[in-house]
Amino acid sequence: MSRGKPLSFDRNEALQKAMELFWRKGYEATGLTELLKHMGIQRQSFYNTFGSKEEILFEAIDLYGAKLHSTLNETIAKKKTPFEQIDCIFELWSQDSQIGCFIGNNVAEFGVTHDRIAKAMEKQLTAIRSIFVPLFEEAIERGDLPADRNPIVAARAMLTYGQGLALMRKTTIDRKELIGVIEIMKSSLKQ
Repeated sequence: MSRGKPLSFDRNEALQKAMELFWRKGYEATGLTELLKHMGIQRQSFYNTFGSKEEILFEAIDLYGAKLHSTLNETIAKKKTPFEQIDCIFELWSQDSQIGCFIGNNVAEFGVTHDRIAKAMEKQLTAIRSIFVPLFEEAIERGDLPADRNPIVAARAMLTYGQGLALMRKTTIDRKELIGVIEIMKSSLKQ
């Protein structure tokens, strides 16, 4: 059985470039010709490797999710207490980026109109929330939050705040104002 011709390009690099273009422009606004040029590959190589524009979007979503999951875990590993970890996540989210969150951008672009994409987005959002839930569970155990606080609801609130910040960063919001918004968000989570 033949394994086929080796790739004449770096698959991971091409996928990264596709993700970046979808992230910046959106899926629908990205034409195939533009995508191929940005990825630096030929049409046949694209189809042989990725199958379709839609399929590479799903791979890009998974790539982004894995990178975000890793970044969040590395960020919280730097601090000991749940609130220090939450502060670090908000600091990460405050970084300058005018392209927003790739997951949030896709949710905004597709909503629930595309079932498969909606499920892929929910999978990523659930994975992110799963990082936050233990932080709130530990804060409750330590007595830092009321015993009746629902850690799942708190994690959803934190994710909602993160998506709101990503949307705000897409505008020309003043950094000082952004930090003020973050302080209000953090204090609401810690009550």
